[in-house]
Amino acid sequence: MSKKEVLEPRKIPSQERSRKTMAAIYEAAADIFVNTGYAEATTDEIAEKAGVSIGTLYNYFSGKEAILYGLWERHVNEIKAIVKQVEQDIRRQGFVDRTIIPILLYLALELLSYEKVQNRLFISQIGLPETIIQKRRELGLYVESTMETIFRDYANVRIKNPKIGLHIIWATVQAVFHDYILSLSNEIKPEELIDELADMLGRYIFSDD
Repeated sequence: MSKKEVLEPRKIPSQERSRKTMAAIYEAAADIFVNTGYAEATTDEIAEKAGVSIGTLYNYFSGKEAILYGLWERHVNEIKAIVKQVEQDIRRQGFVDRTIIPILLYLALELLSYEKVQNRLFISQIGLPETIIQKRRELGLYVESTMETIFRDYANVRIKNPKIGLHIIWATVQAVFHDYILSLSNEIKPEELIDELADMLGRYIFSDD
């Protein structure tokens, strides 16, 4: 059996009852992974918290790594859908300027929000399997490459090397927001943080800043 087959759900729910069962397993697993730690979590604990038998859990998943993989897929699909929508909106508008930065930053902050269990789970690489860590890198490259394509198409973007520039921007935004979420959200209002960060990025990105 290939690694891909091991990680994919064994059973794709087609009925409402099955979908609810899988959703309960995902919700229970996310909570346990966050509060207990992925390495220490067991499928027995997940099944108990989800209110299903261990046999039922294994009808859907080969193990806890497959559940984690499923949680990641839901997480990444949400992010990709938003990034795609942003790209379409910018293309439809026909131009890009500094006013887009706060909008993008608010979206990024929402996606990284600590209020979402999956974000608490994936905000750190500690304890996660290499499979997920690699997929995090792939997601970062997707976000960077999408924005790089946009920035290359507009003359008022002053970044000399869009590929490197977008890597710097994405790494900076992630680091600033992660630190804010974990340490400073009670001290600094999100709009104040975004205002300063948008000003800094605007000066770097656009030739008229």
